Amino acid sequence: MKCWSIVATLVGGLALGAMAGPVRAEDNAVIKGKVIFKGDPEKYKRTKLDTSKDANCTKPVGSEDVIVDKDNNPPTLRNVMVSIKEGLGDRKFEAPKTPAVLDQKDCHYEPHVLGVVEGQEVVIRNSDPTNHNIHFLPKINEEVNKTQPKQGMEDKITLKKEEPFKVKCDVHPWMGMYITVFNHPFFSVTDKTGTFKIDKLPPGKYVVQAWHEKFGIMTANVEVTSGETKECDFTFEPK
Repeated sequence: MKCWSIVATLVGGLALGAMAGPVRAEDNAVIKGKVIFKGDPEKYKRTKLDTSKDANCTKPVGSEDVIVDKDNNPPTLRNVMVSIKEGLGDRKFEAPKTPAVLDQKDCHYEPHVLGVVEGQEVVIRNSDPTNHNIHFLPKINEEVNKTQPKQGMEDKITLKKEEPFKVKCDVHPWMGMYITVFNHPFFSVTDKTGTFKIDKLPPGKYVVQAWHEKFGIMTANVEVTSGETKECDFTFEPK
């Protein structure tokens, strides 16, 4: 893990809209970076999953537990959840009014890793011309087990307690994804370039966590001041 900072000019009016209480212009710090893969990408090539159980699942689906983007230099990891683990104290945050979306498209979940805030609505959508079953496997939140037999169907649920958990489809055993419920809005999932960005942060000292479903957890201690952008890279090296 390595971190360095860029101090930006404070701009009035940049504030965290999800924070309960007075709006503060100084809440505009940023932590961003990449999640780097150190190892042999050839050992973690995506494999084609067997979807022959359902004749409606005609588009090839690749494995998603490890996606190394070897075209980046250095190679990076997709679908890593990066979040603030410690440092927010007793601050309270309102749930975003915009719902999070979990789509079932081409017989796989989009996205593969999803972060939501406590109390935020989640829209579960079936974009496929086949039957899907959405099965949430939490330990704290209420279990969700819904069937959507028709294309275009949607269900809306609200997750109320902070925790990570897996989601599966009881109809299509190759389908799986992960949801993490946070009590704050400071999280980001790495994209195809392996990058993440957590913005609108209050100034402070934080423990930043990077989680990958196969390679585990890394943390970094990061301090940001008002108007500062600090860049932090995490490196996962398979044993």
